[in-house]
Amino acid sequence: MKHKVYILDDHPIVIEGLRKVIDSQDDMSVTGSSEDATEALDDITKLKPDIIVLDITLRDRSGVDLIKKIRTTMPTTQVLVYSMHDENVYAERCLRAGAMGFLMKSEGGLRVVQGLRQILGGSFCFSANLIGSIVSGGGPRTGSRGEPGRLLSDRQLEVFEMVGRGFDSHEIAEKLGLSAKTVDAHKANIRQKLGLNSARELLMEAVRWVEK
Repeated sequence: MKHKVYILDDHPIVIEGLRKVIDSQDDMSVTGSSEDATEALDDITKLKPDIIVLDITLRDRSGVDLIKKIRTTMPTTQVLVYSMHDENVYAERCLRAGAMGFLMKSEGGLRVVQGLRQILGGSFCFSANLIGSIVSGGGPRTGSRGEPGRLLSDRQLEVFEMVGRGFDSHEIAEKLGLSAKTVDAHKANIRQKLGLNSARELLMEAVRWVEK
């Protein structure tokens, strides 16, 4: 079964270009698109896409506010931001709103497909520089550096360290000889043990751990 992708952008040519690239893939297809945020919210509720590609500059609504709305109403639907704006200025804001990735429009459609696969595989799609700056800059932190080594089982610590090195669930599963479902279960247990509330917090804490 193909993953369902929804595209929201106020430039029809961007929608058309992304649709062609995404629909040519074996594992994903475009289930809907819109140039209008209000219309998109109605569509998304009905179509229940797995992931949304959206710009943060929209005619009728702030893209960052829309990300928050999507994550509140449809928490299992992921978001990849595709924008002309500088990642260094806007990406962290999108990350904190709930997006799982940010790509600039200077990158082509195939990079978008790669980013979609990263997110659908349980990983993030942000530059290493951005993740590093967010981690080093502090922000909310619920765990401590001593806790993973004390609280996690050997297998959980192995998964935790691989998350911190940027591997997604499918890559971890392949390297450890597990199923992706089992890896996701380990991630859920790690979050519970370390008191982490989201995949983003898990990633940030794992990056801190491997870089300490």
